Amino acid sequence: MPYRPQDVAVPGIVIDMDADRGLEPAVPVLVEENTLGLTAKVAATTFERDGYKHLIKAAEAVYSYPANGSRLSLPAQKMLNFMIHLAGSQNFANKLYRLPKKVVRGNHKGNERIFDAVKEIYESSLVVIGPFRGRRSRAELRILSSYVRPEEEIENDSADIHFQFTDAFLELQRASKLWARLSGPAMVKVTSTYALKLYEIGMQRYQMDFPSLALDIDTLRRLLNVPEGAYKDFGILRTRTIDRAIAEVNQLAPFRVEMPEAKMVRRGRKVEEVTLDFFAKDEDEVADTFLERERHSVGRRARRIGKVEKLEPAVVESTPLPDTDDANALWAAARHALLAKNVPAPLLRDLEVERIEETARGERRLVLLAGHPATAQTARMNHEASIRGVLASLTSGSITGVEIIAPTRRKESPAG
Repeated sequence: MPYRPQDVAVPGIVIDMDADRGLEPAVPVLVEENTLGLTAKVAATTFERDGYKHLIKAAEAVYSYPANGSRLSLPAQKMLNFMIHLAGSQNFANKLYRLPKKVVRGNHKGNERIFDAVKEIYESSLVVIGPFRGRRSRAELRILSSYVRPEEEIENDSADIHFQFTDAFLELQRASKLWARLSGPAMVKVTSTYALKLYEIGMQRYQMDFPSLALDIDTLRRLLNVPEGAYKDFGILRTRTIDRAIAEVNQLAPFRVEMPEAKMVRRGRKVEEVTLDFFAKDEDEVADTFLERERHSVGRRARRIGKVEKLEPAVVESTPLPDTDDANALWAAARHALLAKNVPAPLLRDLEVERIEETARGERRLVLLAGHPATAQTARMNHEASIRGVLASLTSGSITGVEIIAPTRRKESPAG
């Protein structure tokens, strides 16, 4: 069944996913539990391991939307994701949090815009819809209970952003059992609110056994944060928002999203319901996605619509170190190129990505772990130069080094 909201206000509730329908749930459900769910545990572990490279967001928050027809700007939505992830590092405890300004600096040109985004979040509420005590219910949750804005805003990264979530919003995260695992580097490159919401939904669903999502048009409009009263005709809504969001997400995400005509539900000529299908990309597609994210943002829209622009060489953007998913995608692309250079396939298969790191000299290099000592020795002696060249070519000089590590030998136990 598609997700259809009803206007029944139920304040002071916690949201969970419905497991009683026998089908994969498409929408959040309201329950009255006060226990620490799996989402909080995953968020804490992810933050400890990855910092802000991966962001955990409760599925219930993914499927929420601003109340009273209001909208959250793109910078505010991105900042909220960083805030939620930070709170997850401490099991969504009700406390004053401190977010380093440098984490969100890439999306904001100055402190004034940073704190304007925080104020926007503070003044907003989110709506979550789902069954509660046997009936469809509508919950409005305030997001922030307070935030601190310094009187003198210094234009550097030394200051931090201080904020506190409401207990109801924290309880939403604490009780959650499903989540979306967002890529920080990918999320910051998204350029529209429509695409960001579609990206979040896809990251929550694409690895499910049943990743499709049926939505009535009104709910789709709310989830995508379409302005109230805008694009009332579905054809205009589709061309101005949905199709553009799908194209951008397909360019930057590890999945593809489609909205098949055959699955649209119509009453006469009017489209009343659509289905979004999410598919994991294959190895080649993932490699292409990584390379696109590494390219300069100038010309990305032209590449997306198939109109390649001739541009002057651009200044290379200072980007965070690629995360593990991107490193694996880079190595997948590099293997294809190295096979064309006659590097033996068995040797390449025996090399796995360990990490991407930055040396003391500021050089970025890919660290590969060999399955056998002989593989590491052969790769270093005969193929290291080829690997370096391919990496530099694929990343436009961003990653120019490689280190190949031999497996650690286990110490033999002394004879008894």
